[in-house]
Amino acid sequence: MKEKKHHNLYSSHLLDIIRGHSVLEGDSKTYYFKHFKVVDLLELDHLEEVDIKNSVKSGIKSEKELLDSAIKMGSWSIEKEESLKSQEWMLKRSTTALNKMKDLAQRKVFNNQIEAQEKELKEIKKARSKITSYSAEHLSEIKKIKRMCKSAVFLDLDFTQVFPKEEEGLAASLLFAKNNELNSRDSLLNCSYHGGFFDLFAAQGGNSIQIIDKSFLEITGLQKNLIVLSNALLNKIKNTSIPDELSGDPVKIMDYEEKDTESHTSHGVDDLKMKMKARGGKLKAEDFLSG
Repeated sequence: MKEKKHHNLYSSHLLDIIRGHSVLEGDSKTYYFKHFKVVDLLELDHLEEVDIKNSVKSGIKSEKELLDSAIKMGSWSIEKEESLKSQEWMLKRSTTALNKMKDLAQRKVFNNQIEAQEKELKEIKKARSKITSYSAEHLSEIKKIKRMCKSAVFLDLDFTQVFPKEEEGLAASLLFAKNNELNSRDSLLNCSYHGGFFDLFAAQGGNSIQIIDKSFLEITGLQKNLIVLSNALLNKIKNTSIPDELSGDPVKIMDYEEKDTESHTSHGVDDLKMKMKARGGKLKAEDFLSG
């Protein structure tokens, strides 16, 4: 029953992506999300850059200027900035290592450390955001969010009726929650593989033009990402000896690395286990570097 529920969700996600829109359900409101075309996203990024330049010209300080000023005043430091980058990098590496672990006890210990890393990273970002909240970049991001809502969220399926200004917060929340849900790597892999797209994609030899008949000007960002990940999955299956126990799980197939490849990675799981044990259950950023 649980597996069927998941497959229904993947099919629903694929339907949304192929037709190019989603229904957003609030507590008492229904909106219609018209998926962003690739060219729409490019335009939004361009306008964001224009807004930053115009804000700086008008006297609003850039993020770098605000951080430099905070460093001089002692409310921020170069060490904290470097720590932020290090924590982000380490968290990404830790998550990759966790996905390769099979032992449940080891996974539990490692997952607890990842949660601690996430908490620490959240605190550092929170402190940094207090400094940069009035930067040119932050203000341009707010404008970008408003543009995204205005161009993509409507009250009808014809995408003509705009929502009232007082509903902007709710519309934005629902929009980004749905877009993030559909656009996650794992979701795209599952909806392609279990929704039926991948079978046709593979049968066409990876020729997506025969499946999604759209030009670059018309294709949505989600459709593009669906094609890219489906192609990556097809290449992985073609060029890798996938164990039988992983068949049917596209996420595990994509994460799988053959033993001869794993032995050459700079952050092998066995090596990390030894380092974690030596450090009393904790890892540092340098543990992921070759040594």
